[in-house]
Amino acid sequence: MAGAIHRSTNLLKPSPEAPRKRLRAIYRLDTSLMKSVERLPRFALASIAAILTLGNVCLGQDTTVAVAGSSRTAAAVGGARRQFETRAELDSLATAAEKAHRSGEAWLLRTRLEKGDFQEGDRILVQVEGANIMTKPETLVVQGGKGGRHIELPKMADLPLDGVLRAELADRFKQHLGQYIKEPVVRATPLVRVAVLGSVGHPGYFYTAADIPLSDVIMQAGGPGGNADLGKVSVRRGTEVIWDGKDTRAALADGLSIDQLHMRAGDEITVGERRGFPWATTLSIVIPIVSIIVTRALYR
Repeated sequence: MAGAIHRSTNLLKPSPEAPRKRLRAIYRLDTSLMKSVERLPRFALASIAAILTLGNVCLGQDTTVAVAGSSRTAAAVGGARRQFETRAELDSLATAAEKAHRSGEAWLLRTRLEKGDFQEGDRILVQVEGANIMTKPETLVVQGGKGGRHIELPKMADLPLDGVLRAELADRFKQHLGQYIKEPVVRATPLVRVAVLGSVGHPGYFYTAADIPLSDVIMQAGGPGGNADLGKVSVRRGTEVIWDGKDTRAALADGLSIDQLHMRAGDEITVGERRGFPWATTLSIVIPIVSIIVTRALYR
């Protein structure tokens, strides 16, 4: 009796194929068409993947530059921070640029040497040891006016910054504070406000340390977008391009910093886009059409 009950129970259990057979019976599609339709989802996914792969090949997309840039950036962050270029180094570079008839580069260098690096609105992160002021890092803002560019300090005279380079900032602070404090130890980090625009994750204006690589500044803006072309990165100052795609490609490869590119507040970094067939737009149109065709074939 137990065996009979067991066998009858097994007979009541539905076969895994039962729902599929009932569906075929209801819609009368127990044909080769139904079997083909069952394979459509896998086939469609495989086709889409093949199209995307072909699109990348056709567009010549290369992720090597982005990966290499990231590795160089990681190495720069992990290693010692770069030093700012000194007045003697800038003068030597300017002389070499003039001899090589690189007038644009020579002008940038001579402008730095004459006017200094600091603009009104720049920020400087300052900390003083061995004193009762600025014992924690404080952000000071460069002021302008008739007296020129300067930093206002509590209960002290203003610190003038006209003609001062970033490499000279800490010593200027130390010399100025030395009039009020005995042997102060000063740590000063200049921050530059630059724009990162174009094909990046979060375009906008950013305050960044001047001694970090150009690649790190782009990463602060969310990194290159999916359609970014790192061979088309340019740096503008107003309406003038001071560094074109060829220059910035070398700068990214060599890990050059904002200071080494002679950038100042207000400069714009623009990441260009790749040109090619709009595969994403095409697929967004084609996939719904294919879905409609498949649906009609099922219910025909």
